[in-house]
Amino acid sequence: MNYEIRFHKDAYKYLQKQDSIARNRIIDHLKILSENPRHPELDIKRMQGLDNQYRLRIGSYRVVFSIIDHELVIIVIKIGSRGDVYKS
Repeated sequence: MNYEIRFHKDAYKYLQKQDSIARNRIIDHLKILSENPRHPELDIKRMQGLDNQYRLRIGSYRVVFSIIDHELVIIVIKIGSRGDVYKS
């Protein structure tokens, strides 16, 4: 069963602003994530100090997301470059 991917408004805006190569690369990783949010080939780590939030590394991009297993939903909270995504 695939998980549904939902985007926070700011994450969706950031994704739309990227060039097609970067956008497609991120979307491809999110498709794999939707099939298995703990996929062993994806570079996923739990965020320190944050309950049920993870980060997915895609080259110099980071995707911060939360998993709601009982609803089969992944909420993409933030997408950004390595230096920007961890601020705030």
